[in-house]
Amino acid sequence: PASGSLYGSRFLTGGVGGSITHRCFYSITPANMYDRKYWCKIAENGVCYTIISSTGYTSEEFVGRVSLQDVPQNGTFAVTMTGLKGSDTGRYQCGIGPTRGGLYVSLNLTVLAEAGVSRPLQLIQGELHGSATVLCPSGDTQGGGKRFWCKVGRTSCALIADSDGYVGRRHLGRIFITPQESSGAFKVLINDLVKEDSGLYRCGIERLNGWDSSQEVVLRVATASTLPRRPKFLSGTFGGSLSFKCHSDPKRSYEEKSLCRWEEGSCSLLLDTNGFVHESYKGRLQVGSSDPERGTYTVVMSQLRLEDAGWYWCRARSGHTEHTSSVKLHIHKEICSSQDPETTTPVKPTSSNPAASSTPTQRSIPDLMDVMGTVTKSTTVGTVTKGTSTLLPPGTFGTSPGETYHKSSSGESRVLPVVLPALALLICITITVLTLLKIKLERKTGGERSTTGDLEAVTVQAGPSPAEEQTMEEPPSPGKEQECKS
Repeated sequence: PASGSLYGSRFLTGGVGGSITHRCFYSITPANMYDRKYWCKIAENGVCYTIISSTGYTSEEFVGRVSLQDVPQNGTFAVTMTGLKGSDTGRYQCGIGPTRGGLYVSLNLTVLAEAGVSRPLQLIQGELHGSATVLCPSGDTQGGGKRFWCKVGRTSCALIADSDGYVGRRHLGRIFITPQESSGAFKVLINDLVKEDSGLYRCGIERLNGWDSSQEVVLRVATASTLPRRPKFLSGTFGGSLSFKCHSDPKRSYEEKSLCRWEEGSCSLLLDTNGFVHESYKGRLQVGSSDPERGTYTVVMSQLRLEDAGWYWCRARSGHTEHTSSVKLHIHKEICSSQDPETTTPVKPTSSNPAASSTPTQRSIPDLMDVMGTVTKSTTVGTVTKGTSTLLPPGTFGTSPGETYHKSSSGESRVLPVVLPALALLICITITVLTLLKIKLERKTGGERSTTGDLEAVTVQAGPSPAEEQTMEEPPSPGKEQECKS
């Protein structure tokens, strides 16, 4: 049975005696590629009567002025009607499988007395995680209307982005509507494509009396992709530096490569390979090394500021087509010992509480894991690697005299809790020894003043036990020991 998705225009306009061509796009699966394709007209009773099908059937009323061509390898088939009549106006369907129960898409055909301008449906192919460029030829050279991009549903077209700054939540940071060119045309750039982006869209210029000169576009995102999913978030430290790689197709040659800052659906140019650098980024933004074989080039940003946080786009232009990718930059503020952003070093708290002693650098470790590259320290301490770009915070991790001072101060604060108890114990022992020596001297002096007879009485009444006396006096002779016992 037919499966997947089927897309086609929802509105067609032709002139009497003229012709129209309607293209239907379907998912390239074995069932869809070789199943029946058909074109039918919906009657007032709701039944869709087949006009032509890929099985060889053609309605007698349309013989000689309708044809169907199927191209399975491209996932598309086209129906052409010639010699249009006023009675051909109505509602039609193109579909796959049986007329009832298969895949289909409905559309309205309007046949006018004068031939109208109906642009053919545009097909845009995109890779998963890649980017797409949609050219919208509005035909309006005045440029007074609002440019828009919406996704066509069964009853309406849901707005995704417009030139007034509106961007849907699912497309934040990854869609950009370019300014109008002198011809009135503009482009819609989308990156980080996902499967859900496949569908039928419309772009054009909105006027007070409605949308005018709109272009219908089928965007088809391949289910399989050779492009890796790259991290979209980059972390930097206030006053530090970072670098990241911009990717493009190595098989193509590009006229210009650039970096712009994305804000509210617009992208302001900051840097390009022709030498331009935005005034506020001069001296701290530059293109580093490049690898043409892999289609990459490195952008280095230094002296980071808090206001640098936000979305950035890498762009590589080749004719009307652009290859784009986006990354969001987070800036972390650290407590520093120096006002010079190039020599700042983190100050470590002296609190013994583990939660309170975590430095700003430690708190930002989970964010650093999102970085597309290597966290590099000025001293060889270690690396955190993910992807291909490099985070370089020299002002944060560089070893300097200021850092050595703070580390030694922190070390002294950790030694004090161990030294103070030992010092107190030593003082107590000293006081105890001095007290015992004083008692000993007093007793010795008293013994010298008394007679031998008095000594025995003093020993019986208040003298220490033999064991205590032996510890404080010299060991008595055997004769004296017998005397003390008697």
